[in-house]
Amino acid sequence: MRATTFTTAAVLALASHASAETIKIDVGANGLAFTPDSVTAKVNDILEFHFHPINHSVVLGDFANPCQPAKNAFFSGFQPVSSGVGNEVFQVTVNSTDPMFFYCSQNVLSHCISGMSGVVNPNSTQTLDAYQKAAKNAKDASNPSSGPVGGRLITSGSSSTTSAAPAATTSCTVSSKGSGNGYKRSDTCSGAGSVTASVGIVGAFTLGMAILLS
Repeated sequence: MRATTFTTAAVLALASHASAETIKIDVGANGLAFTPDSVTAKVNDILEFHFHPINHSVVLGDFANPCQPAKNAFFSGFQPVSSGVGNEVFQVTVNSTDPMFFYCSQNVLSHCISGMSGVVNPNSTQTLDAYQKAAKNAKDASNPSSGPVGGRLITSGSSSTTSAAPAATTSCTVSSKGSGNGYKRSDTCSGAGSVTASVGIVGAFTLGMAILLS
């Protein structure tokens, strides 16, 4: 019975990771907007933010307090891009199907207040329209004191874009010079989050094979 339980758990873990999707979201490709700005995601899906000019960020927000970070918010850090699309993307693994609101915290031109926000899994009472209307009354936008945090900043096109490894395994040190909006950024990232293979997938596969062969 115990072996059967472990085998079932391993198979379910493999199935969950195998069905995970990567959802691409462009940041600033069409002005002060996320494209798309409303998506539906499952647990273990990956939100992948691609940055466009000039200097944007993405922060997990609080529906009740627009343009302000939620508790334990993810934050990409500011991503200056001169033209085209940036070389780095920010990945966040979805761990809940509850509504998740996100916004750009750039205060030059008041990005969030001007409507640069989006939502994952909206419902009938927590909608993007309601969030954006409330955001118009915000005085400014803010973000965690350092970033990236709560996700992974990786090079675009890396094979790790399909990884469902927890974002918290990456350790990053960020320093900014100039304005508080981070126009000049230097960051160093290291840790298991930079590994291209998903630890969760490998671990589940190893566990399942060990039990099946025992």
